Amino acid sequence: MKWLIVILLGLIAGCLLIELGATVSTASAQVDSGASARGITAVAGQVTTDSYGLYLIDTENGTMAVYQWLPGIRKLRLMAARNYEFDLKLDEYNSDDPSPSEIKQLVEQHDRLGGNGK
Repeated sequence: MKWLIVILLGLIAGCLLIELGATVSTASAQVDSGASARGITAVAGQVTTDSYGLYLIDTENGTMAVYQWLPGIRKLRLMAARNYEFDLKLDEYNSDDPSPSEIKQLVEQHDRLGGNGK
């Protein structure tokens, strides 16, 4: 049943992109199916442990939105939306144990000691 929901959401994503008037190319992975057009990528995937949704990412405007599929009423509900333009300008945020700078130091130390990473 869950796979059917993922497939249906993928079809909905494709239809939304076709409605935008662009050619749609589809790709599938183990869990997600997606489509993209005009800088917008739509991916159907799991939103909670027992529900699925649609992720829309607009790479031209640096925005994203997450919709949850409510099968009981057959509707999509907007869960979250945000502009991620400034998020991508951060070097580190909420990433500890080890932090990216600590990992960088470990890699540099490894390289100095003659490690080749293989």
